[in-house]
Amino acid sequence: MLRRNFIVFTISVAAGMSACGVVGHKKSKKQAGVLVETPVVVDGINHEWHKPLGNYDEKAMLGYAVANDSENLYITVETGDAATQMKILENGLTVWIDKSGGEIQSTAINYPIPATYKGKEMKDGAYTRVHAEQDAGPAEAMQKRLLDLRMNIKQAIAQADEYSLQGFKGCNLQFPVTAQNSCGIEVRINIDEDNELIWEAKIPFRAFYFKNKVDKADMHRQMSVCIETTGSKRPAGQPVARSTRQRSGSGIRPGFSVGGMGMGVQFGGGGAGGGSNAYDPNLTLMEPLYKTTKTWTKVGIAAKN
Repeated sequence: MLRRNFIVFTISVAAGMSACGVVGHKKSKKQAGVLVETPVVVDGINHEWHKPLGNYDEKAMLGYAVANDSENLYITVETGDAATQMKILENGLTVWIDKSGGEIQSTAINYPIPATYKGKEMKDGAYTRVHAEQDAGPAEAMQKRLLDLRMNIKQAIAQADEYSLQGFKGCNLQFPVTAQNSCGIEVRINIDEDNELIWEAKIPFRAFYFKNKVDKADMHRQMSVCIETTGSKRPAGQPVARSTRQRSGSGIRPGFSVGGMGMGVQFGGGGAGGGSNAYDPNLTLMEPLYKTTKTWTKVGIAAKN
């Protein structure tokens, strides 16, 4: 069970540039720290976490939460947006941890390992990606394309079986998710009954922190966590779909704004296809696939008084 403690969470602005574009994020409201009374089981099923998750980055389309007990830091990330899910499965999700509370990117979990680094090609066989933008049809066709995309995501989940570590104490290698590492780090990814992708990790403090266990002397000490996604390359000649109203949900709990159906779009001028204001739900569906995002959060350590 998770118990709230009076420690502050804040969101830092993440700035950067990429061919796909790095999305910057505003500061969030202050939130209480979370103390874990019963250890979280890392299985890609985040039933132990309070719902909805305490933080949501609307631009990255990711919900997330951070908690700890005396020995471990726990992190969970979720998204119900199909294109964002495929982006994570294609290109991996990187979670950076800076124990100093800054934005130093030296300690990270990379999971899953991008398919291209594993010698696999996401565009073929079971990894076929639905490029709706290459076969744009009427809005009525989007539901079928979404179902096809969901099927491909579930097939790709089965291949998300490796992760890598960097910057930790003596366990900076690539591992199968079912294998143990000397740091005691555990990761899992899954799709739940609501078609949300769930990412979970347990990171023992002994693997990266100043000491093996935290106690009340560590309360109010800040560390930082960054959730990074890498956008896929946009096909040549494809315009950018821009929203004209908030997107409705697609397999996500109420209160989250995520990718889905029923969104008006207009195509940005200056690029291929620019100037068109036609409604094309197929472009809208796939747009998050091409966005690179960084979400920084400052995390106060929770401890028993």
